[in-house]
Amino acid sequence: MPTEVARSARPPNEFVPSPSADTFRPVRPIGRCVITAGTSEAAFGSPAAPVTVGETRQRGAYTAGMPELPFVEALVENLRPLAEGRTTEDVIVRSVYVLKTFDPPVTDIKGRRIAAIHRRGKLLVFDLTGGLVMIIHLRRNGRLQVVPRGKGRTARDLAITFALDGGMDLRMIEMGPKKAASLWLFPAGQETKTEPLAGLGLEPLSPEFTREALADMLGVERTHLKRFLGLQRHVVGIGNAFSDEILWEARLSPQAMTTSLDGDEVARLHGAIRRVLEEAVASHRREFAGSLPMREPVHLLRVHRHGKEPCPRCGTPIAVIYYEDRETYYCPTCQAGGRVYADRRRSRLLR
Repeated sequence: MPTEVARSARPPNEFVPSPSADTFRPVRPIGRCVITAGTSEAAFGSPAAPVTVGETRQRGAYTAGMPELPFVEALVENLRPLAEGRTTEDVIVRSVYVLKTFDPPVTDIKGRRIAAIHRRGKLLVFDLTGGLVMIIHLRRNGRLQVVPRGKGRTARDLAITFALDGGMDLRMIEMGPKKAASLWLFPAGQETKTEPLAGLGLEPLSPEFTREALADMLGVERTHLKRFLGLQRHVVGIGNAFSDEILWEARLSPQAMTTSLDGDEVARLHGAIRRVLEEAVASHRREFAGSLPMREPVHLLRVHRHGKEPCPRCGTPIAVIYYEDRETYYCPTCQAGGRVYADRRRSRLLR
């Protein structure tokens, strides 16, 4: 591996705060459901203490971001020993907005055992006894916790609580102002026929995801590489952060068109997808050390969220393209032939 360029120091255990941390409005109960308007910064514990993982960034920086494949994989693995085999004794809905299906009702989960938990892309899939499947998409600000029964049930960012046998609660919270986390409940066998599972692409770490399969995908989707990686209908589990990491590893421009890649570039992209995600899953496992992750550890990322810091390969300052609510981080030298793309907040033209 090339010699890494030194990074600027960051304060240890620096957290990026959630917006609207002080916003709160009264709770309005409706039967068994409680709907809360407004949000607050969640104070439901902290990430596991950083461990030495040999990564390139200064340890200790965390942020709330859209959970992607490595984060969700670590979450599922660490959630299994806490929740698998447990029976749901009660369901307390605090925000009905999290529910995306109503037949069967979420109360049908009561009395059913969590038989298995697994990941599909960015989704968590819970196989329940009695022929039900529950799917959770945390989106940007949703997180899961397992805590002692009743603890924090009036917390302002709480969305839904599953009271498990053994005196523990499995609960979903949303830490930011945008309430987008989602929960679906299906009869077993129906979950793959509609969203969110229907139409999903290949798992990038599966044997089916070959270089030839990737080449076929690139040939039928004319778009920029950055957008292609996040579409989910070709390859799942990759979002805004790891698309940047993958393209940096592959030395490919985020603005390059999918149909413009030659054979060598397709091979580099395929290798980078597998290598980056495999390494990220391993580093997330070490970082969270059996705990349920709350925030993405930025120090495990090499370019994403590291704008203006030196590129780990060549030392060029990492550049950023801002577009709507997303940012793209890239190295102008390694990925764009020295070009710096314009900030789209001000111009669509290249500088």
